[in-house]
Amino acid sequence: MEEHIRKVKYNSRLCIIIYISGLLDFLGVSIIVPNILPYARNLGSSPTLLGVLGSVYGCIQLLSSPIVGKWSDLVTKQYSLSLCLLLCSFGYASLGIVASLIVLFCGRFILGCFKHSQTISKAFLADIVSKESLPAELGKFNSFSSIGFIIGPIIGGHLADSSGGFMLVALVAGVVFLINAALIWWTIPAGTQLINKQRQEDFIENNKLYSDESEFTFTKLLTSFKEFDWADLWDLFLIKFLAGFSVLVFRSNFSLVLKDKYDANQKIIGYLTSYSGAVATLFGFFMYNVIKRYSSTAQLFYHVTILQVFTILCLMLCSTITQLVIFLAPLSVITCISRVTSTTITLSRITNRNTGSIMGLNQTVLAMARMLAPFAAGVAQEFSVDGAAYLSIFTASASVLMMWWRPQCPEIRRMKSQ
Repeated sequence: MEEHIRKVKYNSRLCIIIYISGLLDFLGVSIIVPNILPYARNLGSSPTLLGVLGSVYGCIQLLSSPIVGKWSDLVTKQYSLSLCLLLCSFGYASLGIVASLIVLFCGRFILGCFKHSQTISKAFLADIVSKESLPAELGKFNSFSSIGFIIGPIIGGHLADSSGGFMLVALVAGVVFLINAALIWWTIPAGTQLINKQRQEDFIENNKLYSDESEFTFTKLLTSFKEFDWADLWDLFLIKFLAGFSVLVFRSNFSLVLKDKYDANQKIIGYLTSYSGAVATLFGFFMYNVIKRYSSTAQLFYHVTILQVFTILCLMLCSTITQLVIFLAPLSVITCISRVTSTTITLSRITNRNTGSIMGLNQTVLAMARMLAPFAAGVAQEFSVDGAAYLSIFTASASVLMMWWRPQCPEIRRMKSQ
């Protein structure tokens, strides 16, 4: 009994360390990210090149995620997380050392390769807590991380408007990641890998599966995806891509739109970014109360996507910062609801044994949207300051039309199939 109590306290201490690491992670990111595009434009970058700069990160992330994830399983999470944070520290600090677009692209490439700290942190939590308590722990981790995203843009905005400018922003972000790397390296024992007994047994079984080449091959992995009813899934994935792409396109060049259309400085941009994050974080605690009022999750997803079209239209038509603040709040709420409802619909389409595979495909769809959105927004802004907003409204409307043509409600789909 005493041994169990000691283990629970030990795991709780490790969880707190990971929460703090998540906060520092988002703090460092949000200090610098809103300032990258304005800085790149000051260096002479066109809107299209700005889009390419944003897409480079997403493209590299798409390729590096499975590699780094597998590598973190082969070495200790403490080592992989510390090294990734250290390399991110170098990557962010390097962005401001030399005023050059080439340096910006190189730095974004490095970050695309190694900015997987959030993924490794969540995997570490899965290693040290029970399956029953994992959802609660991940929820706490997301909440702590969001606090960093609320504070960071304000700090970054003030630093960017100071005499040091972007160089100071980059160095501060680099220092935050360096502190984070030191925190993980010095406070988490190197041997901490699989504390939870059940997790150890699962890990051993998985290694047996992967080590037996006669039982598990790459061909069999590809073949396993044939188990899905693609006729029942393709429309949902397309709807999710269009709806997610719409929000990402609108937000990709949002800081540039604020400067061009409203003559906003970096402080105002920082405050608006923090405001959106704060609304999303606060609403997360009340989301269940909204969802349970709907008998159909698909109907709620349909309604919030329609609301997304009109909200982005209103944001595009805003003439003052005050009006913008009013309509940014519902957009943050819509984004939160869309993520939860679309994931719930996806999981309802498959059997329990395929949840991991379907969620992997779900992440691939969103990763492609993240990769394409910055470039598309940059090209659209070549034609108009509101070009990204027009594209966002178009893709969200296409998502609504798809849901009208192919209803996602299970009862309606069953009636149509009969």
